[in-house]
Amino acid sequence: PVSTGIDGSFCHPREVYTEIQSRFGGLKFADFQESDIGPGWHEDALAALLREIPRKQAIADWLMSQERWDAFMLLFGESDTVSHHFWMFHDTTSPRHPANAPGPLRDAIRTVYKTLDVALGKLIERAKPDHVCICSDHGFGGAGTHVLYLNRYLEQSGWLTYRRQVQVEGVRSGAGLADRLRGFAATKLPSEIQGKVFRAVPDALLGHIETRSRYGDLDMARTRALSDEMNYAATIRLNLPDEDVAGRAAAVGELRQILADWTVDGHAVVDAVHTREELYDGECVQDSPELIIELALRDNTTYTLLPSARAQPGETWRTLRPEEYAGGKGLGMNGTHRQHGVLSLWGRGVKAGAEVAANMPDIAPTILHLMGEGVPAHMDGTVLVDALDSIHGTVAHTAAASAPTMAPTSATAEEAEAIRRRLERLGYL
Repeated sequence: PVSTGIDGSFCHPREVYTEIQSRFGGLKFADFQESDIGPGWHEDALAALLREIPRKQAIADWLMSQERWDAFMLLFGESDTVSHHFWMFHDTTSPRHPANAPGPLRDAIRTVYKTLDVALGKLIERAKPDHVCICSDHGFGGAGTHVLYLNRYLEQSGWLTYRRQVQVEGVRSGAGLADRLRGFAATKLPSEIQGKVFRAVPDALLGHIETRSRYGDLDMARTRALSDEMNYAATIRLNLPDEDVAGRAAAVGELRQILADWTVDGHAVVDAVHTREELYDGECVQDSPELIIELALRDNTTYTLLPSARAQPGETWRTLRPEEYAGGKGLGMNGTHRQHGVLSLWGRGVKAGAEVAANMPDIAPTILHLMGEGVPAHMDGTVLVDALDSIHGTVAHTAAASAPTMAPTSATAEEAEAIRRRLERLGYL
């Protein structure tokens, strides 16, 4: 999504959107901006999160009352949002922790989880389900006070070259310009029209703006490696010819060593470096950056990766100032993702107290198996049989089916094409 709200194109059938709008006042991902964190922001944000949870529960309750569902899935993003912005209040060991934080802010994460627990209880009571699965796609922890500039480090190591240092209204260009544009849209435009504004911009222009904002200041002819510098996914792309297999292999080896040597105050910055082939398989591996970096923890907190366009040449890291501790989207949020999330299974034939090592792709096959369905042969992941009793039988697989060829009946051709283009732009297709 390109905004905090939804419109009819998010719903199938489309009439569901009208019903949700009239009965519940719509549904939003968040009804507040997360970029400009000023006085009173945390109090307003917490109130908004606690408003949205019961509204989502009510919408789900109404949807389930319409018919008996084979499987019902609902996402509560409030646990993610509250952890990103309130971790420094919650965790007294965080280097960003304010000693005089008000009680409601210190208890914000706990309060949101209690509210989620109440909503879950009501949904289970409504559904009377055979099984319940609760899962998260990642865990959470605190962010420290050290900022990293990965492209500046690549520049210092001779792998990347900037062709200019440009000021745009007091802010360097590059990723800073993109952040400025997104920040304006997120903070100045009502959520109801954000999506319409973004979608009104031609795709070609959006692509041009994105490319220029990310790489416009790089001398690509003299750059052999670069990073998108996304804080939640530290990666490096090679800017070398595909046919130069030996050169690319040598570059991977050299970059591994350079990253292993990166230290801040004597502390190693990088814990591990993986190639895309080591982590992924399938037809889309080549779309991934060549190197995926696991940043090291420092005192159980993460480093914060920010765009190098905001840093001076030679500045590969710095320490946050106290007024920056709250952070914000694109500014180093005080709570950050951890690799391992949460999985709980309950219901008929689930072993009580069983502990399993699961991956995200295992969830869908396991749910299909619990429903008595075969697992399509093309699916990644495996059924978590160690968590299940024998009453569920052996896992059955179904042959890989070809993609359906019939045209969708719920959208016009123009709408379907618009959705396809949006998904492509978001990287889903």
